[in-house]
Amino acid sequence: MKTVLVVEDSGSSRDITSHFLQQGGFRVLEASDGADALNIMKKRHVDLVLTDIMMPNMDGWALYREVRGDKRYNLTPFVFLTVLDELDNQIRGLSLGVDDYLTKPVTPPQLLARVNTALMRSERLSQYFYRDPVTDLETEFYFRQQLAIEIMRCRKFSRPLTLLTFGVGNYVSLVRGHADWFAQQAAVRTGLALHEKLRDFDLIAHMGLGRFAILMPETEAATARAWAEKVQSSWKLSLVWPETEQHIGVDIGFAIDALSPGDAEPEEVLNKRLESFERKW
Repeated sequence: MKTVLVVEDSGSSRDITSHFLQQGGFRVLEASDGADALNIMKKRHVDLVLTDIMMPNMDGWALYREVRGDKRYNLTPFVFLTVLDELDNQIRGLSLGVDDYLTKPVTPPQLLARVNTALMRSERLSQYFYRDPVTDLETEFYFRQQLAIEIMRCRKFSRPLTLLTFGVGNYVSLVRGHADWFAQQAAVRTGLALHEKLRDFDLIAHMGLGRFAILMPETEAATARAWAEKVQSSWKLSLVWPETEQHIGVDIGFAIDALSPGDAEPEEVLNKRLESFERKW
């Protein structure tokens, strides 16, 4: 379920828009102005921002500049929904780079169609990145491409190549006991922590649902295992649940596979490892 942040100073308009979105299958967060929206985005995962322009404290223009100034939201769609229907305002918004500009009133089907289109456009764009612009980790698509290239090189020249798969062991409990956005935040923090411990030429990608694939060229399985065990034994990662200020620990587990030397299909090995993490959950 995608999460839309509705930013609108009018309570009645905010309620109507939120109702339409909820009926369309979206999770909705609400903010009364731009400053309130930024505070929410610091604590919650947001897939799309839908905002009015004319608001107190911080208007929609200022909110857009703040959001686009933070690389974490590079691919987060941003849509204006406003009564300002003058052509100059529409041109200004679109020239700034907003994903869409809707003028009130809009029908529920029109609103849902434009929101879904903005989300799909963002998802398609993300597939063209080698690195995730938020986490700086390799994307899954790029990782699988490099896996095919590296396995050919290593087997041709008899060089070692090891695959590690890590998973947030309590990912599902974080979703069920807290929230999907909270589990995703735990996954992002986990990926960043793992990335910091790797060599420059190692590859790491988030494979979804708190699972990570790491490719370690020129590394024997025994060496990779020693590294992974050291990481796990010293692992100390927790997140603060905002409603209670409670620190929630993030657990990790791992598996090791020597891809070279060997004759197993690397894609099959990777997929089975990822599936095994899902079954454990």
